[in-house]
Amino acid sequence: MIDRFIDSTIAYQHFGFGIKKSIIDTIQKFLMKSLKPDFTFLNIVSLKNIKLRLKNRKKLNRYDKFDIRFYEKVQRGFLKILKKKKKRYMIINSDLDVDFNKKMVINKINQLIK
Repeated sequence: MIDRFIDSTIAYQHFGFGIKKSIIDTIQKFLMKSLKPDFTFLNIVSLKNIKLRLKNRKKLNRYDKFDIRFYEKVQRGFLKILKKKKKRYMIINSDLDVDFNKKMVINKINQLIK
């Protein structure tokens, strides 16, 4: 299963907005039943590059307009989630070269499907 929904919901809604995790867990259990991701690539990026990327975007979405502290809380939230589920996570440093990261992801996917 490929997922962005479960951990992102916790990172954005709980760590970013402060919604009780128990509420999020209840909704996710109802919606997702027993489905759980097998592996997650976590893209992290420096605050400097977050600001630069947002500045260079042609069209901003609702999340792009939040204060930079919101993004710090969300990224810290993702890292807290990762600590609990280390075996199914791989950190990708989005400040590094795209081709380098692409190779890392493809290599990991190849390992996972063997």
